Amino acid sequence: MKRDDGRSISRDALENYRFQALKLRKNGWRVTKIAEAFGLHVKSISRWFVKASKHGEQSLKKTKAKGAKPKLSIKEKTEIINCLKESAMDFGFETPLWTAKRVQQLIIKKHNIKIHISKICDWLKKIGLSPQKPKKNPPQRNEKLVKRWIKNEWPKINEHRRKWQAILYFIDEAGISLIPYVGRTWAPKGKTPTISVTGNRGGFCVSSGITPAGKLIFRIEKGKVNSNSHLDFLQKIIKQHPKRKVIVVADNASSHKSNLIRGFVESNKQRFALYHIPPYSPDLNPDEHIWSYLKAYELKAHQAQTVSELKKLTNKKMQKIQRNANLIKSFFMKNKVA
Repeated sequence: MKRDDGRSISRDALENYRFQALKLRKNGWRVTKIAEAFGLHVKSISRWFVKASKHGEQSLKKTKAKGAKPKLSIKEKTEIINCLKESAMDFGFETPLWTAKRVQQLIIKKHNIKIHISKICDWLKKIGLSPQKPKKNPPQRNEKLVKRWIKNEWPKINEHRRKWQAILYFIDEAGISLIPYVGRTWAPKGKTPTISVTGNRGGFCVSSGITPAGKLIFRIEKGKVNSNSHLDFLQKIIKQHPKRKVIVVADNASSHKSNLIRGFVESNKQRFALYHIPPYSPDLNPDEHIWSYLKAYELKAHQAQTVSELKKLTNKKMQKIQRNANLIKSFFMKNKVA
């Protein structure tokens, strides 16, 4: 009978064989008889007994296979990971984004080693990386000014709010379009679904203000936002709190800093204050999350065919958000001012 060397047998079965062989040996069985019983080579059985004699019976337990030797050393992997923290343009690529293909090219360039794209994806996931949509950062943005605002201006606003025991609002405006954000849906592979959306163009503006306590005030504008409409919205906020002082934080839009607005602030400085975040810094305004949530969730793939229909739908969805104080509070926790 042809004897096996054990390589075709599962690791669990071999471990069981080894300990059974030890019992049989202790019961007086000869090595050749044990080998014949298991259908294995005598040399394989002998190696088990020698190993048990030198290192103890526990040495016969199965061990995890080491697997193939990694193509990259720990030092080389660390070097590649550090590269991924920088812009891909620093390494000769046309855009700043990293793809698995570019990581593959970087490894070839630095270490002359080619690794399959699928292996690179598995490795990136294993070390905690994931494909993400990067945040947009306008080149006009002044990072020093942003850091200075967070360090100096924001504590000043907070202290002002504390002294006044004031209501604090972050306000913003956004355009709502008849052309909806579509999003994703589950469907069979190779059969991309279609949905019906209007071919009409059009839209309108909405103003809103939110507080850290979860309060939302909004208004669908009749036209474009200008100094007059912005002043009217500020007055609406103040009327909501006739017995409270109010502090508002807004962006640097020209309609927010006009002579009309400055005059209004000056004439109401006993109970109203207006601050501004640095230019091109929407990430400092929690109210921005209202628009991303509204468009990506509440109005996703909407079926409105006219501006009038969309206004009614937007009003309904904003009222829904307005009733969810915990949701509004969460927008502050996602923000740098938190």
